[in-house]
Amino acid sequence: MIIKNFGKNNMSNINNEPDIIPQNNININQESSQKLNNKTKSIKTPDKEKENENEKEKKPQTISESIIDEDLEYEQIKNSRFKQQRLPAWRPVPTILSIIITFSSFGVAFIVIGLFILIYAKKIKIEEIDYTNCGEIGQNCSISITIKEDIPKPVFVYYQLDGFFQNARRYIKSKQVDQLTGDDPEAHDNCAPAETNEEMGFADTQLSIDKTPLVKSQIAIPCGLFAKTYFNDTFEFFINGNDLTVDETNIAFEKDRKLYDKNPDPKRQWINITNEHFLVWMRPSGLPDPRKLWGKIDKDLNKNDIITIKITNNYDVSYYEGKKKIFLSNTNNFGGKNTFLGICYIVVGGLSLISAIFFLIGYKIQMKKEKEL
Repeated sequence: MIIKNFGKNNMSNINNEPDIIPQNNININQESSQKLNNKTKSIKTPDKEKENENEKEKKPQTISESIIDEDLEYEQIKNSRFKQQRLPAWRPVPTILSIIITFSSFGVAFIVIGLFILIYAKKIKIEEIDYTNCGEIGQNCSISITIKEDIPKPVFVYYQLDGFFQNARRYIKSKQVDQLTGDDPEAHDNCAPAETNEEMGFADTQLSIDKTPLVKSQIAIPCGLFAKTYFNDTFEFFINGNDLTVDETNIAFEKDRKLYDKNPDPKRQWINITNEHFLVWMRPSGLPDPRKLWGKIDKDLNKNDIITIKITNNYDVSYYEGKKKIFLSNTNNFGGKNTFLGICYIVVGGLSLISAIFFLIGYKIQMKKEKEL
């Protein structure tokens, strides 16, 4: 009976009690279900991806995000190989022998170049004529010279004013570009102390290029010290008693010819602004004693040719004790005759060789001391 009752009780307990699942299995199932849900959520269709990208593009970037991006770009640039000087480079370690070789090489090269320039400059032939005391101001005079050496064409004609400084700051500023170009004929802000026709020193009988009398109180066209001191001597050339043609065209810079290509007011102008002699004068010389191009002779000048120059002597240089000269010269690829550049090269080359010799002597002394030790 006891056994039977025990069996019944056990059976009743089994049937009546609910099924019990271990807690570990429940947790595992929950975790796996969550992972599955997350995976399903993370899976996106292509259309949804495009929509999200479009939303990101449409979404404006905040100030903090833009600042962060700029900082990142700056850091990338700052830490680049170029900025940090980590690029491949040749870092020579100078030795006494390498220094001697370098100085010697530069010295020989500079001396060779200097000699070449001097030899090339000697091929340029030049004739100088001083006509300061040719005659009284306002009168015509003539001067003749005999050509000492053959001068091959083209022969350039220059005039030079000794003692004249065209590079003075106040002098250079005393001109009105707007007036010269014709943009504003009344402009005169930079023309002091030569603004009006009276201040320019014109007489009552002075006429404009249109043959109209100039009014003294009116603004001069052109005005300024640059224009006031315009070189107004003229020349006529003869060779062996015959006329010698001098081409006076294309003597100004092409840039100047294009810039000053019109006359702003012919009735008030005292000079033709498009005149190339005027344009040549208005380009300042960087050095004292300005030498300006007058024209070009397209003819060989032979030895013993007699050149006669008829001069209209208008330009007065006595108030600053200057001199007036004419030069006849040909040119080469380096320009006019210039021995200074060749001499400079030779001097620098000589100094380099002397330095190399000093280093060599020091090297020999040092080697001798090391051997004695």
